[in-house]
Amino acid sequence: MDKNKEKKELFLTYYRQLPIQKLGAGFIAVDEDTITNWKKEDQEFSDAIAKAKSDWALDKVGKVRSKEWLLERIMKDQFSPKSEIDLTSKGKEIAGFNYLPPKQDGTDNTDNTT
Repeated sequence: MDKNKEKKELFLTYYRQLPIQKLGAGFIAVDEDTITNWKKEDQEFSDAIAKAKSDWALDKVGKVRSKEWLLERIMKDQFSPKSEIDLTSKGKEIAGFNYLPPKQDGTDNTDNTT
């Protein structure tokens, strides 16, 4: 028997209304890591969370002006714009790199003139 069954059900009740794990964890007075552990240990609970999030998104998507806005905010992993920042190659392809340890006098051993 699952000693956390009541807390899990209360979490799911909250999560079905607002699928934000951190807030749901706070609602039932547990750390967010507890929810993460429960999902790993209890496939049924993990599946219920996934279904609750999907159901919520399906319900809300027709009620907002911008479906993209909703998806980008609630399902960030799948829909948020991704950007990459190149801080090293000035836009040129990098074939490899070499690590240069600091000089013995403590100054860095870089040549940033290229």
